[in-house]
Amino acid sequence: MGKTVLTFGEIMMRLSPKDHLRIEQAIEFDVRYGGAEANTALSLAYQGDKAAYVSVVPANRLGECALRSLKVYDVDTSRVVRQGDRLGSYVFEVGASQRGNGCVYDRKYSAINMAKRDVFDWDEILKGVDVFYFSGVTPAVSDEMAAACKDALTACRAKGITTVCDVNYRGKMWSPEKSQATMKELLPLVDICIANDEDAPAGLGMTCVSGSLAHGIEERDTYVEMARQICAEYGCKKVASVVRNISCVERSIWMGMLFDAESGEHWFSPAHDVHVLEGVAAGDAFNAGLVHALINDFAPQDAVNYAIAASILKLTIKGDSNLVTADEIAAVASAADGGTRVAR
Repeated sequence: MGKTVLTFGEIMMRLSPKDHLRIEQAIEFDVRYGGAEANTALSLAYQGDKAAYVSVVPANRLGECALRSLKVYDVDTSRVVRQGDRLGSYVFEVGASQRGNGCVYDRKYSAINMAKRDVFDWDEILKGVDVFYFSGVTPAVSDEMAAACKDALTACRAKGITTVCDVNYRGKMWSPEKSQATMKELLPLVDICIANDEDAPAGLGMTCVSGSLAHGIEERDTYVEMARQICAEYGCKKVASVVRNISCVERSIWMGMLFDAESGEHWFSPAHDVHVLEGVAAGDAFNAGLVHALINDFAPQDAVNYAIAASILKLTIKGDSNLVTADEIAAVASAADGGTRVAR
């Protein structure tokens, strides 16, 4: 039957100026829907896994459009609470060369931002769930959602459900101090933690990783030390990370890292030199690839190779959704030519 993965977070309307225009130049916007946990659920479903999503959206046409963007790819949205007045949104400006991508949130007073923790009946929501996934974006939405995350994790621990957290620090949503204090409460209830070059210094207060986006691969051994520290401090069983060298918006070199606390071993994927079409949600794609690999019993090296292949494929796709199959990801993960041959 396969394992069911439930993700928890906020889905929003994404508005993007066309043709690399700046927000100030835009006279029309491309409209899509996404959010860290929604993206992860969709990617899992597209890979053939059983994926479900829980959130709060308004009971109006915008809320339904957001959920339809998931349901069309077989994500189960039956656990979503419908209440409130607003669907959050954000404007994503695609950069070029040395002008980085930009993001402006309009999510205050959204349905989930205004919701109370008790709108979620976790005993009911978690029925039939094998893996629970969230990112640091969800507790950053509000204090109530931070409490809801802890409620969910506590219920998962009691039920023996595997828990996965991507630290996913967002400086526009909360301060390093608030993130670190919250994560100290949540991570002891997490089995698998995912953290990258931006998450460790600000989101967790760890100084072993420099946070450099330009020299991550040269400094990759510091990610292993980060993983050891996370496991030692919080009791996580595994830690994974994307390791990157970013030279400009259109070009990056990516590799993945996986650390296992029980054995003390770690694995790096090969490095991939990528021409980037759009650099958003590649972390969510990595996470979905990793979860897919782990629930399908991949060996550790194969798991991290598969996860980074999922991530770099997302860099070639516009929008938040990683619309690639498990076979397509596996082909890139195993291909000596990087998967660039024409599929005939």
